[in-house]
Amino acid sequence: MTCISTAHDPGRAITCSCNSPSLWDSYVVSAPDGTPFHLYGWRAIIEKSYRHPTYFLSAHREFQGKKRIVGVLPLVHFFCPKDESRLVSLPFLDCSGLFADNPAIEQFLFHEALTLAEQIGAVHLELRQDHPLGFLHEKSFELPSSYSHQVHTFKVGLRRPLPGSSEELWPSLGAKVRNQVRKARHCKCRTRVGGPELLAPFYSVFSHNMRDLGSPVHARSFFAEIFEEFGEQAAIILVEGEHEPLAGALVIRMHETLYNPWASSLRAFRSLCPNMLLYWQMLTYGCEQGLRFFDFGRSSLGAPTHRFKEQWGAEVRPLSWHIFSKKPNSWSPDRESLVIEPWKQLDLNLSRETGPELRRWISL
Repeated sequence: MTCISTAHDPGRAITCSCNSPSLWDSYVVSAPDGTPFHLYGWRAIIEKSYRHPTYFLSAHREFQGKKRIVGVLPLVHFFCPKDESRLVSLPFLDCSGLFADNPAIEQFLFHEALTLAEQIGAVHLELRQDHPLGFLHEKSFELPSSYSHQVHTFKVGLRRPLPGSSEELWPSLGAKVRNQVRKARHCKCRTRVGGPELLAPFYSVFSHNMRDLGSPVHARSFFAEIFEEFGEQAAIILVEGEHEPLAGALVIRMHETLYNPWASSLRAFRSLCPNMLLYWQMLTYGCEQGLRFFDFGRSSLGAPTHRFKEQWGAEVRPLSWHIFSKKPNSWSPDRESLVIEPWKQLDLNLSRETGPELRRWISL
């Protein structure tokens, strides 16, 4: 998809097109609003794991005879058989929406996304943002009369600053948290940090916990592709008992932040507090890497996971999911759910075999 527009910047044309991975990632890494969830590698991860069509749009301007990216919008065509077709930026992730150098370029990419939606028959455009969409407040912006706009803020992100060392981190935690970390160590829980060689024990814990929660699990290939695309930028942190893995997390590093989008622990061993040792090790790992922030991922406001993360010193940051729908249709993210009650009773091996085919149609 390639086009040229001067509607929002009369003095200089903006070109929109899909772009090369290296140029795309250079822009994301250099931009203050860039996150690891904006990186070009998600295109291959989602296409290979779940076979969803992807459209990674980037805006370009010419500077001194060379084209430079000035904005990006990664999109996935998500057309679940039971729901209306959607363009989502991006499914399965917290905040991988639109960002650009200025509101005019944001507006340009937004209109290109609406044009793409019309071309492929998508009824909804969903942008998952962790920063405001400036173009919505520009006097020049007018939403096409055939579309409606809703903003959903039912999810929040949680993040805490990291000190220079784990020695400084420890006294900043509450007494209850420290005691539970000590308990896990007293119960002979130990930690390991590694890469794809730890994928099997991580997935063993993660898939087991998802079954217990009643949630279809991501494909193991989904996590394998993350390491294929991001290499040492990703890591697995594991907590093991005397005979088996008890908790695990996959983290991704970018800029000065360590992101934790996926973590799980086994309910049967909750009394040993492996989840507490897991989070302590993640925060420690962030300090050891010289990072300044730890991102706990998203939670529903006021939910148990929200309260769990707050005890580690996490602070809330808003997440806004913008839904632009072709009238008279409407879409709300709460029409989806990660919980299927009968799933909790499913045989564990069967849940691992059949879960990914269901999970590919749940964008949360």
